Amino acid sequence: MLTDRLMAMANEIEQGETVADIGTDHGYLPVYLYKEGISPKVIMTDVSKGSLNKARNNCKEMCPGEKFDFRLGYGLKVIKRGEVDDIVIAGMGGVLITEILGKDMGKTKMFKKLILQPRTAQGRLRFWLVRKGFNIVNEQLVREGRFICEIITAVPGEAPEEMMMPEGPDAIQWELPPWVAKLQKPLAKEFVQLKLDRENRILTSMGNSKTIKPSDIKAVKNNIRYLERMLKL
Repeated sequence: MLTDRLMAMANEIEQGETVADIGTDHGYLPVYLYKEGISPKVIMTDVSKGSLNKARNNCKEMCPGEKFDFRLGYGLKVIKRGEVDDIVIAGMGGVLITEILGKDMGKTKMFKKLILQPRTAQGRLRFWLVRKGFNIVNEQLVREGRFICEIITAVPGEAPEEMMMPEGPDAIQWELPPWVAKLQKPLAKEFVQLKLDRENRILTSMGNSKTIKPSDIKAVKNNIRYLERMLKL
């Protein structure tokens, strides 16, 4: 049985689509897709031989007698152009995901869909996707333990005008864009509130320092006003 996070990612894959799971680790998601008859072909890759062996062992246990495609290597280097429909990258930092996808943009844009679950730097990943010619077609928030995970689904193609925000990659508008604040409630409200609490703590700590620039304080206050507006969506 998949965790809620992995199930949310599985739900982004349509019947008949083939999948490469980059950095597969345990291999639970691709095995589920294959066993349930969703994906006729799954490829599991990892840069770590130990992690790939973990996936092999899990496959033997869950699907005895079935043959799966395991590939040792970095990112998309071990996947041919257009070899699968969908690329899954989960549990990595957002900056690392941009590096993996950006190694060969021609190859990356040949895949039908990207299902991404960044652990950090989600705003930088969104900024990169939109600026590099991808359209974010869906986002999900899923609780896993004490964390609220963000799942981003993107496809090649220019993003709509409302996603072309002028702010830089570290702006709060990319970390929490309006379309995320409108996601499933009450989880989205909790997600926005956590970020608002963080900014309020930062502002309090700034008040105790004599070396903080007024422009930095203004920036945090602007973040707070923005997040307060997001709570009202």
